[in-house]
Amino acid sequence: MRKIFALLPVALLALAACGYAPTPTPDYTIRVMPTPNGMVAIPPSCPSWNSATTDPYDNQPVPQFGCANARNLALMVDRPEDLVKGRDMGDSSGVLAVGAIRRYQNNQTRGLLDLDTSPDMSAAVTTAPSATSSMTGDATGSSAAAPAAAAAPVAP
Repeated sequence: MRKIFALLPVALLALAACGYAPTPTPDYTIRVMPTPNGMVAIPPSCPSWNSATTDPYDNQPVPQFGCANARNLALMVDRPEDLVKGRDMGDSSGVLAVGAIRRYQNNQTRGLLDLDTSPDMSAAVTTAPSATSSMTGDATGSSAAAPAAAAAPVAP
């Protein structure tokens, strides 16, 4: 009986050794290094799908998950120092921001500009007030305070 209890821990260790290796947690940090020509972003190396074994029972994402995103970001960033410290946003125009929001809310958005063709002059029409729009050009956004020039002419 004592031999059975003495062999029990050995048997449990043997069963534990037959299991899967724990899923590795790789480091996908993008390294930013100075060079004589400026800063450069070094992408992480991704593990192979063929050789990276995972434990299917540990409820962890596969090691390759997210590696492609980190690699693509490192390869397409214009200024690698922005990954270390972002730039200041600087001054902004509240008038431009409010105009863009009002055009969006009134379904009067402007089209994208195609620099390869002649300019689309119909984009100017989409910013004018329409009969179904509350956009009047006033500072408050209410249609009751519309300018006198926008009112319908009165017949004599």
